[in-house]
Amino acid sequence: MLEFDTRDKTAILLIDMQNDAVKPNGILPAEDALEIIEPIDHLLQLARQHTLPIIYTQHIHRNDLSDFGIARYFEPPSCLEDGLGKNIIDELTPQESDIVLLKRRYDAFIGTELDLILRQKNIKNLIVAGVLTDGCVLGTVAHARGLDYKVCLLEDCTRGTTIEKHRAALKVLETYCAKVTTLENAKQIFDMT
Repeated sequence: MLEFDTRDKTAILLIDMQNDAVKPNGILPAEDALEIIEPIDHLLQLARQHTLPIIYTQHIHRNDLSDFGIARYFEPPSCLEDGLGKNIIDELTPQESDIVLLKRRYDAFIGTELDLILRQKNIKNLIVAGVLTDGCVLGTVAHARGLDYKVCLLEDCTRGTTIEKHRAALKVLETYCAKVTTLENAKQIFDMT
């Protein structure tokens, strides 16, 4: 069982809850992604009540695709800088105190200041939610483990390209990278001192 340090060393990492990845008319929507909006909103409310840092990742690419890289072999262009698909969904609009981290790769640690932000805030524990479990969530959580962050991955606040791939990614991550649980079970973290 993964044991978290004190609550004050915990942050919420919300991965890519953007129009292209969540909305049914998006370029790469996660299956049943609309179902996780309400529990994620509840998670964010709890975090704000307990003054936990909230970090949103926002996957974005240049319009000319000069930064799209090998992704062009696996997926259509999405989250382009001039398009609405890159926007974080209206239902989960970041607040002024939240951090929005732009990224160009699945793994939110690559080419960003995520690790620096977490270390400056003395964060040791991450509660992770968002999409896609079999893409950006997988890459980010695996890297977080490599950097010695303890990760609580919320299965009812994440979705993948399909439900089958979502479940497969959770199975892989729970072996060595994260404590996979539900929001209800994770609420104990907010009661820690």
